[in-house]
Amino acid sequence: MNTKLFWRNILWAVVIFILCSIPGDDLPNTPLISIPHFDKLVHFGMFFIMGIFLFAELSIQTKLKRIYNAVIILLLIAFYGGLIEYLQQNYFVHRSGDYLDLFADILGGVFAIIMYPWLKKQKDLLLNRKPFNKISFFKKIL
Repeated sequence: MNTKLFWRNILWAVVIFILCSIPGDDLPNTPLISIPHFDKLVHFGMFFIMGIFLFAELSIQTKLKRIYNAVIILLLIAFYGGLIEYLQQNYFVHRSGDYLDLFADILGGVFAIIMYPWLKKQKDLLLNRKPFNKISFFKKIL
């Protein structure tokens, strides 16, 4: 079992939880955040990364077909995204749950599933090129 990938997923889930639990009043007020629906892009990006991390782990840890990995990933992302939205609506200070945020979470997972094979191929091609093929550090962290 490759525990590095397991802990990377746990750490990323904690990062998402912390970012989504920051009180609304404590969020910085910058022009970038003033962009309409910027929070949907943030949700999409966070769960896109989560989907990539989950796909990498499931591909290595299990012998399941790609479609089963995709279903598991979408269920995990939908559950975790729904849990975050529920907590934002009911427990987090100055935050509100939003179905569009949940939709952005799931859409990020869908795009991760679609993009994972291509991204993995690009990563492998990059790591097999000079000078990266001589540096084992990159292969261990990626």
